Amino acid sequence: MSHQDLTDAEVKRRMAAAARAEEQGSYREASRLYDQLGQDIQARHGRFDPRALDAFEGMARAICKAAEDEEAR
Repeated sequence: MSHQDLTDAEVKRRMAAAARAEEQGSYREASRLYDQLGQDIQARHGRFDPRALDAFEGMARAICKAAEDEEAR
């Protein structure tokens, strides 16, 4: 993926895919998708791009939900 390929639309599409995985209870997949997106954004748009921070926040939320789910078992 080149620098130009990571458009706002592509970021939104990938965030939505991660959110769907999270909503379906696939927390490991969701955290992987959020993490990869955050890394891709940082590589192309800088370390402190707010969209990368949003992606990493999503990753943290999915990890927390996974821990809560595991604890409930």
